[in-house]
Amino acid sequence: MPRADRWHRRVGLLALAAVVLAGCATDRDAGGTGAEQTAPDQTAIEVQGVPSCAELPQLASSGETTSDRLPSLRLSCLTPGPTIDLAALSGRPVLVNLWASWCGPCREEMPVLQAAHEQYGEQVQFLGVDTKDTTEAGAAFLDDIGVTYPQVVDPEGELLNHLAVPGLPVTVLLDEEGRIAATHIGQLDSESIEELLVSVERP
Repeated sequence: MPRADRWHRRVGLLALAAVVLAGCATDRDAGGTGAEQTAPDQTAIEVQGVPSCAELPQLASSGETTSDRLPSLRLSCLTPGPTIDLAALSGRPVLVNLWASWCGPCREEMPVLQAAHEQYGEQVQFLGVDTKDTTEAGAAFLDDIGVTYPQVVDPEGELLNHLAVPGLPVTVLLDEEGRIAATHIGQLDSESIEELLVSVERP
């Protein structure tokens, strides 16, 4: 292969890698301090406006994981409330957003998600997953934004690892039967949220 062709190929591969890793990386070298990511506090905290996870629609989970559903992963509520089994979410569409307080795009995205919750919350349940974060930092950020939909904590990033995505934010939309209807990798805006919700609109 001529030297010029090899050089162009290398530049192309580097550009592709940059696009794939454009979100917030979740390793110790990117997106916040090591202490924030390696020493999470799972203690529930009262956050004004953020409701208990008890309002989340859940059915009995079989404990099995299939490719069209979220894993049978039990996550603690960030505020006082029951532990949530992700595989049991059903009964109405659920928009599941993975975020962290140290993630810049997540911080820009959260007010847009809150506005969408206020607009579509009667039709679609919103659920935040504070990922590889401390409970205190996550709670303070939610309080600053004024978020008013349920939140769970995933300090080890188990859901993110299951989805095989290198960084945050990530959003998964479940239909009313708990099946994955759509996945969005990267920061959402109001238009992309509307496009996601079309996936679960009833005929």
